[in-house]
Amino acid sequence: MPSLTPPATESTGKSPAGPGGLRSGGADLFDPARADGQPDYIIVYGDDGNVRYVNPAFSRAMGYSPNQMIGTPFLSYVPEALRADAAANMAERQDTREGPLYEMALTSADGNARSVIVKGRPIRFGSDPATLLFLIDITQRKTLEDELMARADELQRISAAYRQANRKLTLLTTITRHDINNQLTVLKGYLELLAPRQADQKLADFCTKAEEAAERIAAMIRFTREYEEIGTSVPLWHDARALVDAALAHAPVGDVVVRNDIFAGTEIFADPLVEKVLYNLMDNAVRYGTTITTIRFSAQEKDGTHILVCEDDGTGVAQDEKERIFERGFGKNTGLGLALSREILDITGITIRENGVPGKGARFEMAVPPGAWRARPVPAHP
Repeated sequence: MPSLTPPATESTGKSPAGPGGLRSGGADLFDPARADGQPDYIIVYGDDGNVRYVNPAFSRAMGYSPNQMIGTPFLSYVPEALRADAAANMAERQDTREGPLYEMALTSADGNARSVIVKGRPIRFGSDPATLLFLIDITQRKTLEDELMARADELQRISAAYRQANRKLTLLTTITRHDINNQLTVLKGYLELLAPRQADQKLADFCTKAEEAAERIAAMIRFTREYEEIGTSVPLWHDARALVDAALAHAPVGDVVVRNDIFAGTEIFADPLVEKVLYNLMDNAVRYGTTITTIRFSAQEKDGTHILVCEDDGTGVAQDEKERIFERGFGKNTGLGLALSREILDITGITIRENGVPGKGARFEMAVPPGAWRARPVPAHP
């Protein structure tokens, strides 16, 4: 039976003494007393391939007594289908002390498989040449790896099923939204025709209220389309100053002045829909600020958290409404913009709150946690 040898540790090619009491690179005499107390598995087999010694740790793991194993072929404990590979690995290292470690499967008395990492070297067992093997048990690790692989496969199947279900739901909601919007267009058209023809002012007012209700329904339908997009794209790093400029290009601010005082190079990690959050803040400020003349964006750092601020000089938010404004359905219009904004920011752990002074203006603070913001160096321009 070929022998296995551990890597040399000195320029002389000699290796330290192991559990068997061996000094170095020669075929030294094996000392069973030194090996009996070792926790790793130790086995000695002769040139005929038969077991000459096993330590208590190995015999317990295999479920045999030492006397049952001594005199049996070492390869008989290797699963039959793997014996040829095991023998080839052992033969490959017969004439070298530098061969790499390798894995081997063994079968215990109860039929269970044990996985071990093998290393070894030549020794003398009494007056006979033999091979000493050190076997490091990795059965638990291999079991966990197999479980993880099985779980990963299962998760991939579940993920594929969810993606398929999501595509179907997206298609269904898209078709449903289209059909509802078509019917709302028809309804608003008839209401617009009816309102001027009503001699009774009460009936004309009813038509106007019905038109307003239809518009709110249309806004809710638009919200479902926007909400459906949240989390469908991978979060990215965004330049915060550039985000404000991009949102301002589409926001209906009219004569309101918007100041962007965020430092160039300030980046946040957020969902691609984060631009919509800044748009909603500007839209709400103009819509509800009444006396508003200026909106200002700025940034500040506090205890490792980066805070983006949007504040204005309008009428502000009443004390008892500071949290309710983020609820869906609350507000003078559709009440969906701020609810949607909080959902978008929450994807990457960004929180938003309003803490302005009522009567002096609204102030929205978006707290970006450590790791979700960074300061990118901005090249100096001559």
